[in-house]
Amino acid sequence: MMVDRYRTLQGESEGLYREKASRFLAWAFPIADESAFKERTDAIAKEHHASRHVCYAWILGPDGQHYRANDAGEPAGTAGRPILRQLQALQLAYAAVVVVRYFGGTLLGKAGLVHAYGEAAREALAHATIVERVITRDVHLRCSYAQVEELRNEVARGGGSVVHATYGEPCALILAVPLGSADAFIARWRLRGITVDQGK
Repeated sequence: MMVDRYRTLQGESEGLYREKASRFLAWAFPIADESAFKERTDAIAKEHHASRHVCYAWILGPDGQHYRANDAGEPAGTAGRPILRQLQALQLAYAAVVVVRYFGGTLLGKAGLVHAYGEAAREALAHATIVERVITRDVHLRCSYAQVEELRNEVARGGGSVVHATYGEPCALILAVPLGSADAFIARWRLRGITVDQGK
């Protein structure tokens, strides 16, 4: 089944978790690609240069299959993985969480670190606004003026939108149609005699 919708973060949010005098500061934010993630993470690392551990996890792609988790010097599996699990639990994509640890003088052990990093990520995500995004394909078509309103309504009901419209006889529309329903939409309107170009 083709994925044409995904859940992501609307903007950046923060969280804080304390454990035995250690502080875990967390940031959750949307990302378009790895470059955008690196730019934001580098800024956080620069601001918190006194911390030895800037751990993170991110997920790219609408199906959530492209991801990475980094322990940044913590014992393997104690930081990046717990952060990643919080992102996956909310079924997020194109999203990241970075957690910075300030050591409080008491060792937490592996189980303690897993819990603390997970809780810090959960706190940041709890303050986030989650939104659904639709992946669309542009469809160019020509129709009569009388058909425009019906086309607009059908596209809006499916989660798409009108990108551009030129009114005349015929009218020329560019529609953003959800990827998963684009082929059926095109076939349906072609049967009604409308000239359709699938676009990209």
